[in-house]
Amino acid sequence: MTRAERVNKAVAESGQLYRTIMQKAYDGTAAPRSAIKAQCLACVGYERLMVTHCTGFSCPLWAYRPYQIKGGKV
Repeated sequence: MTRAERVNKAVAESGQLYRTIMQKAYDGTAAPRSAIKAQCLACVGYERLMVTHCTGFSCPLWAYRPYQIKGGKV
């Protein structure tokens, strides 16, 4: 499977709500913050609440993840 085929499949699986941000991330046109958001969403199966309550403390993007609870409590 080519990269283009894999990207198309991943974008299609992201659902309508996140399709644009995922396409921009894969195209390399997303802002860094948006690319981090796309990665976090993909990591947890596109469940926004799971990003909020992420326990992947060893992930290098953990401190930068979107949808954090104010005060940093998980």
